Amino acid sequence: MQTNSEAKVKTRHKLGYGVGAIAYATPYTIMAGSFLFFVTTILQVSPIIAGVIVAISVFWDAVTDPWIGAVSDRAKSKRFGRRHQFLLIGGIGTALGSICLWSISPDMSLTMKVLMLLAAVLFAKTMNTLYGTPYFALSGSLSNDNNERTAIQGYRASFHLVGMLFAIVGTQILIFRPSEAFPRGQLDPANYPKVGMFIAVITIIFALVAYFSTPKDHQVNPSTTRKSLWSLIRESLENKSFRAIVLVIFLIEIVFQSIISLGTHVNTFTYHLNGPQMGILGLSLLGMSILSQPIWVYLCRRFELRNMLILGFIVGLAGFVGMPWAHVGFEVFPIDADSTLMTLAIFSGIAGIGNGAFMSIPFTMVAEAADVGELDSHERQEGLYFGMYTFAYKAGIAVSVLLAGVLLKVIGFDASLPEQTASTSYHLAIAPTWFLIAIAPVIIWVLQSYTINHATHAKALNDLKAQRA
Repeated sequence: MQTNSEAKVKTRHKLGYGVGAIAYATPYTIMAGSFLFFVTTILQVSPIIAGVIVAISVFWDAVTDPWIGAVSDRAKSKRFGRRHQFLLIGGIGTALGSICLWSISPDMSLTMKVLMLLAAVLFAKTMNTLYGTPYFALSGSLSNDNNERTAIQGYRASFHLVGMLFAIVGTQILIFRPSEAFPRGQLDPANYPKVGMFIAVITIIFALVAYFSTPKDHQVNPSTTRKSLWSLIRESLENKSFRAIVLVIFLIEIVFQSIISLGTHVNTFTYHLNGPQMGILGLSLLGMSILSQPIWVYLCRRFELRNMLILGFIVGLAGFVGMPWAHVGFEVFPIDADSTLMTLAIFSGIAGIGNGAFMSIPFTMVAEAADVGELDSHERQEGLYFGMYTFAYKAGIAVSVLLAGVLLKVIGFDASLPEQTASTSYHLAIAPTWFLIAIAPVIIWVLQSYTINHATHAKALNDLKAQRA
């Protein structure tokens, strides 16, 4: 089945494509939200070493994105098209890597734990990239209509958030349940091999659904040259609008992922929550991210994408910063009251609405930038563009996790203590928000360089038709 980028995309193809996001989001979200906690608290590796391990793995993960994207751009197969072989291999590989990673024993020596962590996390992340980058690029070839692309990204974002729900809510409620020995189940080492099996089952099921239910991408790259990867990357970054969205996502992930990476620490040692309670917060955040998708799709049809992304950033800022400052900084709401979970969930829901914008809008912006880039380069490079985008995303995470590890050390976090000191608990919640407050004006300023709008994109599509003819 060949992709027809001019036709309206069938609902079953949008649905099949969207469901595939679960296979990427579930392992990635568990890694982002629980890996640092697993390494420092369960395996009791020092925060500095843990931060270095995670930073190395995420940097490697980021570096492989543009390369895999460029390889998939030029792949030719009558059976698989340009992308589907990567979905199959990457999905199965991610499942196997996750089983190995989360089964590392706390009883190993420190050297063995570090070596096993590096080997397992690098393999798992490489396989996740092998699946994810071609998967994201596939959306750019399903349609070149801006409204259709926004709708496709709405499906993908909604199911991506479902995958995050599986990762955050599913693990907290199904795996990290309180027991007599461990009232906070996330502290029980025996639960973590179950996490690996949980990821494996989810990943294989939904990767196969995406593989069998999406059209094969048989588009032909118009270029007859064999430029090097570095030349292609340099050309993509000469696109001012694309450069802006890449830089913005890099800066945002540095600060947002610092908060997310420390989320389990904060919920455990500052807000004193157990697994199911953390699951409720995750449900509030991700549930509102899902419910907000139709709103963002509607707004993006009426207003420019750049302005809607700025609006989403401001709303997310209010939720992510407001939660710790209202409960810990200004003590407007008490931490250990019966109503604490409700007030935390309200702020989490506000953050979720803003987060919803970032789950869909930037992907449409990247696809638009790839269209504009083709006019200059004569290369059809959705894979490279989405690879560069996820490179920036993951590079930001690498920096954020390294900062989180340093922050744990600076504020005096001690993994051997069942409870942290009052000062450590306070700074766990408050310190990361200062990064976000400081970087917010820079992010809004950089976004002004994204100059593609509905009119200029429509003109670019017309010019592309003439150029291809």
